Amino acid sequence: MVRRLTPFAAALGLLGASLAAAPAQAIDLDQACARFASKLNGAVQSGDTAKAQKIYQVGSQRIASRFNGATCPNVQPPAPAPGN
Repeated sequence: MVRRLTPFAAALGLLGASLAAAPAQAIDLDQACARFASKLNGAVQSGDTAKAQKIYQVGSQRIASRFNGATCPNVQPPAPAPGN
């Protein structure tokens, strides 16, 4: 059985391939902290405290590892989940 891609599916495949081949752009610490704060704020606003805690933990580690131990002083840890 031969599967044929619709033109839309084929276009998505080509788009995905072109995005994957694009070189990563370097960002500075301020940009990284802004992205980190935005992701964390989204989780906090949604009320998902477990997700916010995970984003803070992983994000803090990534910032430190990619920026030679740096931190984002404008990003505060989220409040702990009720009962913790």
